[in-house]
Amino acid sequence: MNMNKIIKALVVALFVFSSSFATESAKIPQVLLWPGTPPGAKVGDAEKAEQRVAAIKNGTHKAFKGSLRNIRVPAMDVYLPAKETQTGVAMVLFCGGAYRGVAIGAEGLPMQKFLNERGIAVFMVGYRCEPFNHPVPLWDAQRAMRIVRSRAREFGIDPNKIGAMGFSAGGHVVSTLCVHYDEAFGYTAMDEIDQVSARPDFTCLIYPLISMRTELTHAVSRKLLLGGNPSEELIATLSNNEQVDKNTPPTFLAHGTADDVVHHENSLRYHEACRKKGVETQLLLVKNGKHGPGKLDGKPSIRMASEEYVDSMLKWIEVTLKSQP
Repeated sequence: MNMNKIIKALVVALFVFSSSFATESAKIPQVLLWPGTPPGAKVGDAEKAEQRVAAIKNGTHKAFKGSLRNIRVPAMDVYLPAKETQTGVAMVLFCGGAYRGVAIGAEGLPMQKFLNERGIAVFMVGYRCEPFNHPVPLWDAQRAMRIVRSRAREFGIDPNKIGAMGFSAGGHVVSTLCVHYDEAFGYTAMDEIDQVSARPDFTCLIYPLISMRTELTHAVSRKLLLGGNPSEELIATLSNNEQVDKNTPPTFLAHGTADDVVHHENSLRYHEACRKKGVETQLLLVKNGKHGPGKLDGKPSIRMASEEYVDSMLKWIEVTLKSQP
Protein backbone atom coordinates (compact mmCIF):
# COMPACT_ATOMS: atom_id res chain seq x y z
CA MET A 1 0.00 0.00 0.00
CA ASN A 2 1.46 3.39 -0.98
CA MET A 3 1.61 6.39 1.33
CA ASN A 4 -1.46 8.12 -0.19
CA LYS A 5 -3.58 5.03 0.41
CA ILE A 6 -2.30 4.76 3.98
CA ILE A 7 -3.20 8.40 4.69
CA LYS A 8 -6.62 7.93 3.10
CA ALA A 9 -7.27 4.85 5.21
CA LEU A 10 -6.26 6.70 8.38
CA VAL A 11 -8.56 9.62 7.52
CA VAL A 12 -11.49 7.27 6.94
CA ALA A 13 -10.78 5.44 10.22
CA LEU A 14 -10.58 8.72 12.14
CA PHE A 15 -13.87 9.87 10.62
CA VAL A 16 -15.59 6.63 11.61
CA PHE A 17 -14.17 6.87 15.15
CA SER A 18 -15.22 10.52 15.49
CA SER A 19 -18.70 9.79 14.14
CA SER A 20 -19.08 6.87 16.52
CA PHE A 21 -17.98 9.01 19.48
CA ALA A 22 -20.44 11.76 18.54
CA THR A 23 -23.25 9.22 18.18
CA GLU A 24 -22.51 7.65 21.56
CA SER A 25 -22.38 11.10 23.16
CA ALA A 26 -25.76 11.99 21.69
CA LYS A 27 -27.27 8.77 23.07
CA ILE A 28 -26.93 10.01 26.64
CA PRO A 29 -30.52 10.91 27.59
CA GLN A 30 -31.03 14.51 28.66
CA VAL A 31 -34.03 15.68 30.66
CA LEU A 32 -35.08 19.32 30.79
CA LEU A 33 -35.87 20.45 34.31
CA TRP A 34 -38.73 22.72 33.33
CA PRO A 35 -41.57 22.47 30.82
CA GLY A 36 -41.29 25.50 28.56
CA THR A 37 -39.64 28.64 29.88
CA PRO A 38 -37.85 28.08 33.23
CA PRO A 39 -39.00 30.15 36.22
CA GLY A 40 -36.84 33.22 36.73
CA ALA A 41 -35.88 33.20 33.05
CA LYS A 42 -34.16 36.12 31.39
CA VAL A 43 -34.80 37.67 27.98
CA GLY A 44 -34.22 35.14 25.22
CA ASP A 45 -34.44 32.06 27.45
CA ALA A 46 -37.83 31.00 26.05
CA GLU A 47 -36.34 30.67 22.57
CA LYS A 48 -33.32 28.80 23.95
CA ALA A 49 -35.65 26.37 25.74
CA GLU A 50 -37.56 25.70 22.51
CA GLN A 51 -34.30 25.00 20.70
CA ARG A 52 -33.17 22.57 23.41
CA VAL A 53 -36.51 20.73 23.30
CA ALA A 54 -36.15 20.32 19.54
CA ALA A 55 -32.55 19.10 19.89
CA ILE A 56 -33.52 16.48 22.46
CA LYS A 57 -36.41 15.26 20.30
CA ASN A 58 -34.29 14.84 17.17
CA GLY A 59 -31.25 13.48 19.01
CA THR A 60 -28.85 16.30 18.19
CA HIS A 61 -28.46 17.51 21.76
CA LYS A 62 -25.04 17.32 23.37
CA ALA A 63 -24.34 15.82 26.75
CA PHE A 64 -22.81 18.17 29.32
CA LYS A 65 -19.02 18.22 29.07
CA GLY A 66 -16.19 20.40 30.29
CA SER A 67 -16.83 23.53 32.34
CA LEU A 68 -20.17 25.14 31.57
CA ARG A 69 -21.03 28.81 31.93
CA ASN A 70 -24.11 30.89 31.23
CA ILE A 71 -26.50 27.94 31.49
CA ARG A 72 -29.88 29.32 30.51
CA VAL A 73 -31.84 26.09 30.01
CA PRO A 74 -31.21 23.81 33.02
CA ALA A 75 -31.22 20.09 32.35
CA MET A 76 -29.70 16.84 33.55
CA ASP A 77 -27.97 13.99 31.76
CA VAL A 78 -29.02 10.49 32.75
CA TYR A 79 -26.30 7.87 33.27
CA LEU A 80 -27.71 4.48 34.23
CA PRO A 81 -25.50 1.57 35.27
CA ALA A 82 -25.55 -1.78 33.48
CA LYS A 83 -28.69 -3.71 34.43
CA GLU A 84 -26.70 -6.57 35.94
CA THR A 85 -25.04 -4.17 38.41
CA GLN A 86 -28.02 -1.97 39.37
CA THR A 87 -28.39 -1.38 43.10
CA GLY A 88 -31.47 0.84 42.95
CA VAL A 89 -29.44 3.70 44.42
CA ALA A 90 -29.28 7.05 42.60
CA MET A 91 -27.06 10.10 42.95
CA VAL A 92 -28.06 13.53 41.68
CA LEU A 93 -24.80 15.34 41.00
CA PHE A 94 -24.09 19.08 41.37
CA CYS A 95 -20.58 20.15 40.40
CA GLY A 96 -18.83 23.27 41.62
CA GLY A 97 -17.64 26.41 39.92
CA ALA A 98 -18.04 29.29 42.40
CA TYR A 99 -21.62 29.92 41.21
CA ARG A 100 -19.92 31.16 38.02
CA GLY A 101 -20.07 27.87 36.15
CA VAL A 102 -20.47 24.11 36.53
CA ALA A 103 -17.28 21.99 36.30
CA ILE A 104 -18.80 18.81 34.93
CA GLY A 105 -15.70 17.64 33.08
CA ALA A 106 -13.28 17.82 35.98
CA GLU A 107 -15.56 16.88 38.88
CA GLY A 108 -18.68 15.25 37.52
CA LEU A 109 -17.68 12.78 34.83
CA PRO A 110 -14.96 10.94 36.81
CA MET A 111 -17.42 10.51 39.69
CA GLN A 112 -20.20 9.48 37.31
CA LYS A 113 -18.01 6.70 35.90
CA PHE A 114 -16.97 5.55 39.37
CA LEU A 115 -20.55 5.41 40.64
CA ASN A 116 -22.01 3.79 37.51
CA GLU A 117 -19.40 1.02 37.70
CA ARG A 118 -20.68 0.30 41.21
CA GLY A 119 -24.33 0.10 40.22
CA ILE A 120 -25.40 3.62 41.17
CA ALA A 121 -27.45 5.68 38.71
CA VAL A 122 -26.18 9.22 38.15
CA PHE A 123 -28.12 12.32 37.16
CA MET A 124 -25.72 15.10 36.13
CA VAL A 125 -27.35 18.48 36.67
CA GLY A 126 -26.56 21.56 34.63
CA TYR A 127 -28.08 24.11 36.99
CA ARG A 128 -28.28 27.86 36.53
CA CYS A 129 -25.82 30.14 38.29
CA GLU A 130 -24.28 33.40 37.01
CA PRO A 131 -26.05 35.55 35.80
CA PHE A 132 -28.80 34.15 38.06
CA ASN A 133 -28.90 34.74 41.83
CA HIS A 134 -30.63 32.96 44.71
CA PRO A 135 -33.13 31.28 44.63
CA VAL A 136 -32.73 30.13 41.01
CA PRO A 137 -30.00 27.49 41.69
CA LEU A 138 -32.14 26.06 44.50
CA TRP A 139 -35.23 25.96 42.28
CA ASP A 140 -33.27 23.92 39.74
CA ALA A 141 -31.98 21.58 42.46
CA GLN A 142 -35.45 21.02 43.91
CA ARG A 143 -36.85 20.33 40.46
CA ALA A 144 -34.08 17.87 39.60
CA MET A 145 -34.74 15.86 42.76
CA ARG A 146 -38.49 15.84 42.11
CA ILE A 147 -38.10 14.65 38.53
CA VAL A 148 -35.77 11.81 39.51
CA ARG A 149 -38.09 10.65 42.28
CA SER A 150 -41.23 10.98 40.13
CA ARG A 151 -39.65 8.81 37.40
CA ALA A 152 -37.90 6.34 39.70
CA ARG A 153 -39.58 3.26 38.24
CA GLU A 154 -38.65 4.30 34.72
CA PHE A 155 -35.02 4.76 35.75
CA GLY A 156 -34.89 1.49 37.70
CA ILE A 157 -34.17 3.15 41.04
CA ASP A 158 -35.70 3.09 44.51
CA PRO A 159 -37.53 6.38 45.23
CA ASN A 160 -36.30 6.10 48.82
CA LYS A 161 -32.62 5.73 47.86
CA ILE A 162 -31.98 8.98 46.03
CA GLY A 163 -28.96 10.95 47.17
CA ALA A 164 -27.56 14.33 46.21
CA MET A 165 -23.84 14.99 45.85
CA GLY A 166 -22.18 18.39 45.61
CA PHE A 167 -18.65 19.66 45.15
CA SER A 168 -17.49 23.11 46.33
CA ALA A 169 -20.23 25.62 45.36
CA GLY A 170 -22.24 22.60 44.23
CA GLY A 171 -21.93 21.50 47.85
CA HIS A 172 -23.61 24.73 48.82
CA VAL A 173 -26.41 23.98 46.35
CA VAL A 174 -26.88 20.55 47.92
CA SER A 175 -26.63 21.71 51.54
CA THR A 176 -29.18 24.43 50.71
CA LEU A 177 -31.41 21.71 49.31
CA CYS A 178 -30.92 19.74 52.54
CA VAL A 179 -32.23 22.53 54.76
CA HIS A 180 -34.65 24.27 52.37
CA TYR A 181 -35.96 21.36 50.28
CA ASP A 182 -39.62 22.28 50.80
CA GLU A 183 -39.32 26.09 50.76
CA ALA A 184 -40.59 27.93 47.69
CA PHE A 185 -38.71 31.24 47.97
CA GLY A 186 -41.31 32.81 45.69
CA TYR A 187 -41.74 29.86 43.32
CA THR A 188 -45.31 28.92 42.34
CA ALA A 189 -45.97 25.22 41.72
CA MET A 190 -46.75 24.49 38.07
CA ASP A 191 -47.52 20.76 37.80
CA GLU A 192 -47.81 17.41 39.57
CA ILE A 193 -44.04 16.99 39.75
CA ASP A 194 -43.94 19.90 42.19
CA GLN A 195 -46.00 17.82 44.63
CA VAL A 196 -43.19 15.24 44.90
CA SER A 197 -40.67 15.54 47.73
CA ALA A 198 -37.40 17.26 46.88
CA ARG A 199 -35.68 16.01 50.03
CA PRO A 200 -32.62 13.83 49.35
CA ASP A 201 -32.51 10.53 51.23
CA PHE A 202 -28.80 11.13 51.88
CA THR A 203 -26.16 13.60 50.77
CA CYS A 204 -22.43 13.59 50.04
CA LEU A 205 -20.66 16.94 50.30
CA ILE A 206 -17.12 17.14 48.93
CA TYR A 207 -15.00 20.18 49.93
CA PRO A 208 -18.32 22.05 50.17
CA LEU A 209 -19.01 25.70 50.65
CA ILE A 210 -21.53 25.83 53.50
CA SER A 211 -21.54 29.28 55.07
CA MET A 212 -22.17 32.75 53.67
CA ARG A 213 -20.53 34.36 56.72
CA THR A 214 -17.59 36.57 55.76
CA GLU A 215 -15.08 34.68 57.88
CA LEU A 216 -15.92 31.32 56.28
CA THR A 217 -17.36 31.89 52.84
CA HIS A 218 -15.81 32.02 49.39
CA ALA A 219 -16.17 35.69 48.46
CA VAL A 220 -16.81 35.24 44.72
CA SER A 221 -19.43 32.54 45.28
CA ARG A 222 -21.24 34.64 47.86
CA LYS A 223 -21.32 37.73 45.63
CA LEU A 224 -22.60 35.81 42.60
CA LEU A 225 -25.28 34.05 44.63
CA LEU A 226 -26.43 36.79 47.00
CA GLY A 227 -25.33 40.00 45.28
CA GLY A 228 -22.95 42.65 46.55
CA ASN A 229 -24.90 43.80 49.60
CA PRO A 230 -26.98 40.92 51.02
CA SER A 231 -29.15 41.40 54.07
CA GLU A 232 -28.25 39.78 57.38
CA GLU A 233 -31.39 37.65 57.07
CA LEU A 234 -30.34 36.31 53.67
CA ILE A 235 -26.81 35.59 54.87
CA ALA A 236 -28.20 33.60 57.81
CA THR A 237 -30.74 31.78 55.64
CA LEU A 238 -28.04 30.60 53.21
CA SER A 239 -25.46 29.79 55.91
CA ASN A 240 -26.69 26.24 55.87
CA ASN A 241 -25.00 25.00 59.03
CA GLU A 242 -27.24 27.46 60.88
CA GLN A 243 -30.39 25.98 59.32
CA VAL A 244 -29.90 22.27 60.10
CA ASP A 245 -32.80 20.61 61.90
CA LYS A 246 -33.82 17.07 62.79
CA ASN A 247 -35.21 16.48 59.28
CA THR A 248 -31.97 17.34 57.49
CA PRO A 249 -30.86 14.29 55.45
CA PRO A 250 -27.94 12.14 56.63
CA THR A 251 -24.69 13.59 55.34
CA PHE A 252 -21.20 12.40 54.46
CA LEU A 253 -18.56 15.13 54.20
CA ALA A 254 -15.00 14.99 52.86
CA HIS A 255 -12.71 18.02 52.96
CA GLY A 256 -8.98 18.51 52.47
CA THR A 257 -7.00 19.73 55.45
CA ALA A 258 -4.92 22.00 53.17
CA ASP A 259 -7.87 23.58 51.34
CA ASP A 260 -7.09 27.29 51.01
CA VAL A 261 -10.11 28.15 48.82
CA VAL A 262 -12.98 26.85 50.95
CA HIS A 263 -11.72 26.24 54.47
CA HIS A 264 -12.55 22.84 55.98
CA GLU A 265 -14.23 24.69 58.86
CA ASN A 266 -17.27 24.82 56.55
CA SER A 267 -17.59 21.04 56.66
CA LEU A 268 -16.74 20.89 60.35
CA ARG A 269 -19.52 23.29 61.31
CA TYR A 270 -22.11 21.49 59.19
CA HIS A 271 -21.04 18.17 60.69
CA GLU A 272 -21.32 19.57 64.22
CA ALA A 273 -24.72 21.08 63.48
CA CYS A 274 -25.97 17.71 62.23
CA ARG A 275 -24.70 15.96 65.35
CA LYS A 276 -26.42 18.47 67.61
CA LYS A 277 -29.73 17.84 65.84
CA GLY A 278 -29.38 14.06 65.86
CA VAL A 279 -28.77 13.81 62.12
CA GLU A 280 -26.52 10.95 61.04
CA THR A 281 -23.25 12.34 59.71
CA GLN A 282 -19.66 11.40 58.99
CA LEU A 283 -16.81 13.82 58.38
CA LEU A 284 -13.58 12.75 56.74
CA LEU A 285 -10.81 15.34 56.89
CA VAL A 286 -8.52 14.25 54.09
CA LYS A 287 -4.81 14.64 54.82
CA ASN A 288 -2.97 17.14 52.58
CA GLY A 289 -6.01 17.62 50.36
CA LYS A 290 -6.31 20.95 48.59
CA HIS A 291 -9.34 22.36 46.77
CA GLY A 292 -10.63 20.61 43.69
CA PRO A 293 -10.78 17.15 42.16
CA GLY A 294 -7.89 14.74 41.83
CA LYS A 295 -7.20 11.05 41.33
CA LEU A 296 -5.72 8.52 43.73
CA ASP A 297 -5.16 4.85 42.87
CA GLY A 298 -7.26 5.34 39.75
CA LYS A 299 -10.28 6.65 41.69
CA PRO A 300 -11.75 10.14 42.14
CA SER A 301 -10.03 11.98 44.95
CA ILE A 302 -9.38 15.42 46.37
CA ARG A 303 -6.52 17.29 44.74
CA MET A 304 -3.11 16.46 46.26
CA ALA A 305 -4.72 14.20 48.87
CA SER A 306 -2.66 11.36 50.28
CA GLU A 307 -5.69 9.30 51.32
CA GLU A 308 -8.97 8.27 49.72
CA TYR A 309 -12.57 9.21 50.47
CA VAL A 310 -14.68 7.45 47.81
CA ASP A 311 -14.50 3.94 49.26
CA SER A 312 -15.34 5.32 52.70
CA MET A 313 -18.24 7.21 51.16
CA LEU A 314 -19.65 4.08 49.49
CA LYS A 315 -19.48 2.14 52.75
CA TRP A 316 -21.23 5.00 54.54
CA ILE A 317 -24.00 5.10 51.91
CA GLU A 318 -24.56 1.35 52.22
CA VAL A 319 -24.77 1.42 56.02
CA THR A 320 -26.93 4.56 56.05
CA LEU A 321 -29.50 3.21 53.60
CA LYS A 322 -29.76 -0.09 55.49
CA SER A 323 -30.42 1.76 58.73
CA GLN A 324 -33.21 3.91 57.31
CA PRO A 325 -36.80 2.76 57.85
